[in-house]
Amino acid sequence: MNVMQNSSIQVSHDDAAWTLSQGEAMSLPIGPGRRELHVLDGRVWVTQRGDLNLPAQDFWLSAGETLEVGSGTELVVEAWPTARFQLLVPPQACAAKAARRVNRLPSFAQLLGQRLANA
Repeated sequence: MNVMQNSSIQVSHDDAAWTLSQGEAMSLPIGPGRRELHVLDGRVWVTQRGDLNLPAQDFWLSAGETLEVGSGTELVVEAWPTARFQLLVPPQACAAKAARRVNRLPSFAQLLGQRLANA
């Protein structure tokens, strides 16, 4: 994981965000693909769960900082004292999957040809 001052994602305060009050913590399992945890307000203590081969890692993030999170990671996020944050999918993480989806779709010419053949 990598703590970054600048993110590849443009963040808007109007977007959906998690809010944690003093002493609150939550577990965040990360699905497939890279994510970025971006702190909007306050400060968070983030722990990446470890295993026998890789010990747990702790990170302190303040407003404006972003943590790059790998696929399949599980995080525990705690507010110090309060915080608002977002879990974002960077565009680069979607590009390969989007390209595969587009390649599977028939082109307009193929659809037109099929329609004319069936007419």
